[in-house]
Amino acid sequence: MDRKRALREQALDARSRLPPDERARHAVAIAERLASVPAYARSRTLALYAAMGAEVDTAPIARRAAAEGKRLAWPRLPLGGLALAFASCPPEALVSGPLGTRQPPSGAPDVPLDAIDCILVPGVAFDPRGVRLGRGRGHYDATLGSLPRATFRIGLAFEAQIVAEVPREPHDAPLDLLVTERRLVWPPP
Repeated sequence: MDRKRALREQALDARSRLPPDERARHAVAIAERLASVPAYARSRTLALYAAMGAEVDTAPIARRAAAEGKRLAWPRLPLGGLALAFASCPPEALVSGPLGTRQPPSGAPDVPLDAIDCILVPGVAFDPRGVRLGRGRGHYDATLGSLPRATFRIGLAFEAQIVAEVPREPHDAPLDLLVTERRLVWPPP
């Protein structure tokens, strides 16, 4: 836990040191790089997140995906559980949620987990094996563990968030791909 805590602090610091205009440019580059990924291109329902703080902004991805006719599924924090629930709405319809999140309004149609073709996942740090370090609450690990194996899992990160190794625990769900502003990182099988 101490290793994770120290890594989380270092990675959050590195991410927050990126100037806002640089983060915005990187988010556009990440969106363009993501468009070249076959699993993204094939997806009909794309789960994504509304960025918190200095996370990779998904607004450029949401605009592109909506223009391509994809259904956008946004997470909702669960009441009493860990796995996220998803609902569909346009990005401008998102409302304030718990813990500083933005989520779909209460009337937005639910999206079942087995309808999600591709999920975009935030994180604090990632390693080349596809292991991610989140904020520490376990929502995304629980969600990734609940998704069908066919759902393609993509971590979005700034290059500054890629580290040599993230400590892995049994409940940590690896990702299929990492997308940064500079490259695609395909974890080994």
